[in-house]
Amino acid sequence: MENHIIINAREREKRWILSQGNKVIRYEIYPPDQPSKVGNVYAGIVHSVKSSLNAAFVSFDNGKNGYLSLNEIPWAGKNETIQSVLHQGQRVMVQVRKDESNTKGALLTCNVECTGIGMVYFPYGKKAAVSKKIEHNTTRQKVMDWAANQLEEKEGLIVRTEAEGMTFEQLTIELQNLRKTVGKWKQKVMDFNSSNRIVFERSSFNDSLEKVMSLHKEGIVSVDDTSVCRSLQEKVSANPSLNWRFEPYSGEENIFHFTGYHSIEEKTFKKIVWLNDGISIVIESTEAMTVVDVNSGKLAKSGDNRETIRKINERAALEIMHQLQLRDISGIVAIDFINMAEQEDLNSVTRLIKKRAASDYKHLEVIGFAPLSLFLLTRKKTKPSLEELRTVRCPVCDGKGKVLSPESLAFQLERELFEKRREIDSAADIEATTDIISAFNGREASFIKEFEQVVGFSIRFKEITHSHPFYSIRRLS
Repeated sequence: MENHIIINAREREKRWILSQGNKVIRYEIYPPDQPSKVGNVYAGIVHSVKSSLNAAFVSFDNGKNGYLSLNEIPWAGKNETIQSVLHQGQRVMVQVRKDESNTKGALLTCNVECTGIGMVYFPYGKKAAVSKKIEHNTTRQKVMDWAANQLEEKEGLIVRTEAEGMTFEQLTIELQNLRKTVGKWKQKVMDFNSSNRIVFERSSFNDSLEKVMSLHKEGIVSVDDTSVCRSLQEKVSANPSLNWRFEPYSGEENIFHFTGYHSIEEKTFKKIVWLNDGISIVIESTEAMTVVDVNSGKLAKSGDNRETIRKINERAALEIMHQLQLRDISGIVAIDFINMAEQEDLNSVTRLIKKRAASDYKHLEVIGFAPLSLFLLTRKKTKPSLEELRTVRCPVCDGKGKVLSPESLAFQLERELFEKRREIDSAADIEATTDIISAFNGREASFIKEFEQVVGFSIRFKEITHSHPFYSIRRLS
């Protein structure tokens, strides 16, 4: 099945879908007010050193202090302590490994990485590795020999799968360019001022697209923004192993509507996912973990044969692994399959999940069946899930349910008005709750002024009261 990436980048909130056939494999959103800092490099200042944790807290941005473990300091010796390596007020170059959450600061590392097309360069890495997807032993050995000749003692790198389509001359040039880039980072750390500590800012939106295109190699890219299209085309042209065809889109209708994926968001929030023959899975997120329950419908009743139950669990396992990736669910996942008595059947389901876990773009640790017959696994978290990005606790039912956040609804309203901009001559009258109006206007009402200039009509809000965030387009003049 052909890969198809659909990119909606012309409004504030950026979104993209990866589909294979008619099935959505991944769906990602990037709100402008919640940019990921993962991969960004900063000039950090050690705020405090904690001997009990063997770690330090580092001030690097306007948010919470980041957490820097001794294990993330590559020049630290085996028997050294955090106090012997860092001191309060020390300036260090740090990179964000995991974004901060409501309760915790970001996870930081001093083992910074600089990514190219064919490799990931670590100025303090001290070792080389080759992607497991380069399976040919002769090729792997040649690449390792090349790396051994090129790297200095303290350097390291990971040779990516894309390197298979590159010559050693191209790899050598790329390594030299990555060294120069890191050299510029070091100079910025030395020259930084307290008002601006950013050394390198990665566009998590563009970066995610480049990664998914490198992973899947070929297909069609439909994109509604010329600058994003141009940037991705340049990346593809620089990588001979990629074969993506670009289809720029300039229609009035939102590109997700145009391509038939307007309901994707609704599907990702449904707790019940139906399979054929009445089989369903129920996905429930809690503070501590995500719980998934498998329901057999009418297919598996007491006394039904063993093979039927095993097949139901296998079908459910495939859909569960798909939903984890689609919704970007991370952390601990507990799955309550239909009870299976035979170890052979338990092993069959476990093998199936492990096979799917190996193809996930995030690291999964498959634990297996626990004594209470729950199946446990963990999925690495690098950014908030779709549910966390999109929803807030419902104020009506005291947090027992969730509703779309004011920001999500403001972005939805922006897309609606942009689609209708050719139909509106002078003004749009909208009733909305205060929180949505504030989110739409932006800081100091800067966004609404820019948006009105782009669409060519004025937007008139009327504040209303409602039990949760709500808006309604009352009239288009």
